Amino acid sequence: MTGPVCLDSSIVVKIVTPENGSSAASVLAQDATALYAPPFAWAEVGSTLRKKVRLGFLDDRAAEQAWEAFGALGVIFVHSEAIKRRAWDIATDFVLPTLYDAGFLAVAELAPGGPMPFWTADYAFVERLAGLHPLVHALPSETP
Repeated sequence: MTGPVCLDSSIVVKIVTPENGSSAASVLAQDATALYAPPFAWAEVGSTLRKKVRLGFLDDRAAEQAWEAFGALGVIFVHSEAIKRRAWDIATDFVLPTLYDAGFLAVAELAPGGPMPFWTADYAFVERLAGLHPLVHALPSETP
């Protein structure tokens, strides 16, 4: 067990659908004592699954199964005024174009049991913050 972790939606989608990085993402989730995310993460995951259907990567049945698997992960959604404020500050400090990634990072910093690692498969985000924030970790890529 590695303790609690905050997982980006990009990691969660890899857990519930087969794609590059799915094995590493699944191990990460299995080794964690708790999974945390901001409350909007369910909409990000669901939107990605719907996009996979629209693009033909998943059929409706597989997307529904992935959605159910997501619900079974037991992700703890954390919301507070402090997290909202910290997300804004992170976006400002690191010149991020949106609050989405900043929201995950704020959860990693401030959720109960934190600070905790924030894992993502958004490699551009990781590169942008390379060496600037100690909680940001990139999911190792897998070769097919």
